[in-house]
Amino acid sequence: MIVKSPLKERKTKPNVRKSKPKRTNGTSKSNKYVKVNGNGTASHGRRIKEKKKSRISLPKVKPWKVVLGAFIIGGLGVLYLNHVFATQALLQDVQQLEREYNQAKRMHDDYRLTYDRMIGPAEIYDKAKLRGFINGGPAEKIIEVEE
Repeated sequence: MIVKSPLKERKTKPNVRKSKPKRTNGTSKSNKYVKVNGNGTASHGRRIKEKKKSRISLPKVKPWKVVLGAFIIGGLGVLYLNHVFATQALLQDVQQLEREYNQAKRMHDDYRLTYDRMIGPAEIYDKAKLRGFINGGPAEKIIEVEE
């Protein structure tokens, strides 16, 4: 079931704008209120001025501002490109130094290994003698066992 409420009167404010009276005679100071014929001319033969429609328009930009803006944007572009090229050059330098560092580290590790192999057994023998061990001589000796 649909229930309808009684219609209420709308309380609206009266129109407070006063309209200007339209003049139809040719004594008006402006052409806005002249009676218009069908061909777009006023009754006294002059063209009438149409009211400007309210359109959203772009703000007027002066040419020197456009030129200045173009120069500024161009300058910033040049600075950006210089920064990119400088960054790439620095990256290449860093990569070259990293390659040299890795090569030097590999050589150091190889030399360290060779050094450890050369002095390793001698240190072990010296420490063993200090602790009282006896050198068994070369490892290729034949061990003879007496029965």
